[in-house]
Amino acid sequence: MARFTGILSRIFGLFWFIFGLNGLFHFFPIPAPPQDSAYFMEALQRSGYALPMIYGTEVIGGVMLLLGGWKPLALLLLAPITANIVLYDIMLNPSGLGIGLVVAALHTFLLWRSRAAFQPLMQCQC
Repeated sequence: MARFTGILSRIFGLFWFIFGLNGLFHFFPIPAPPQDSAYFMEALQRSGYALPMIYGTEVIGGVMLLLGGWKPLALLLLAPITANIVLYDIMLNPSGLGIGLVVAALHTFLLWRSRAAFQPLMQCQC
């Protein structure tokens, strides 16, 4: 199971790396979103910092997963992006929910497999 998890985390890292780079450099087309989604994406783009920060985080998290040494940190770094992908799909783009749920399921599985690394975070330092 450890070998499977390692392979899956690298595939997951490749996903984040490729789509993060695509967000920054636009080397393959993304279908136009529905109108409500387009307003949201335009607002993120007009902010001037949000989309580059998100895509940069995806690239960094993807590289961390590909290298394998920082898997728990990469999974924590990418968790808010995964949550927003699912919420975006639920609220603004229901046709894309399938992909969002697959990403969330893979992310959840990898977080679960890395749960030992998070044990110190769950202890009270009272």
